[in-house]
Amino acid sequence: MKSETQDSEDGALSEEERLQLLTTAGKRNRLFILALAGVLGSLMLVSVGLNIHSVFSAGDGPRIQALEKKLLQLEQQLAVQQTALSNQEELLASQQASQLTGLFERAENPYTIAEVSKVLQAQERDYQQVMQGLKAGMRDLANMLPGSRSWLADYNEMIDRAELNSRQRREEIQAWSEKAQQPAPAAKPPGTSVDPG
Repeated sequence: MKSETQDSEDGALSEEERLQLLTTAGKRNRLFILALAGVLGSLMLVSVGLNIHSVFSAGDGPRIQALEKKLLQLEQQLAVQQTALSNQEELLASQQASQLTGLFERAENPYTIAEVSKVLQAQERDYQQVMQGLKAGMRDLANMLPGSRSWLADYNEMIDRAELNSRQRREEIQAWSEKAQQPAPAAKPPGTSVDPG
């Protein structure tokens, strides 16, 4: 028996060695098959891609020419539409200008300005009276509460600023009303020149 194991060790490979060789050969064969499958799959995808490309690019010449003609027609239509649009805009602008001229003539009526001025001045006067009442009420409140009165000075400062702004608005409204009551200078007709005399 000893001689048979020695013979098997010397002449042939042991079962473990054969198993190991078969395992490595199997791994190598699997890798080879996977690589071959990857190469064949890539070739197939390239072939399909080239076929699809050739199918779609075969009829591009006439189609491109047709698209170029259509593009030229659309550009011409666009130019016509832009011309029509600019004409419409000019017409609309002239109509709006004539309408606005009529509105401004009505709005610049001195009697209208005088009435609006009276209303605005009355509102400013009422606003100033409300601010004075508010200021007096806060002064009374400050006298009722114990403690510091520093907040009252800040509050009075804000109210004084608001009253000053109101007085300025009232003066501007009065000036606007007086300016509207003055007669407008006579406009010279177009085409007349000043005498160099």
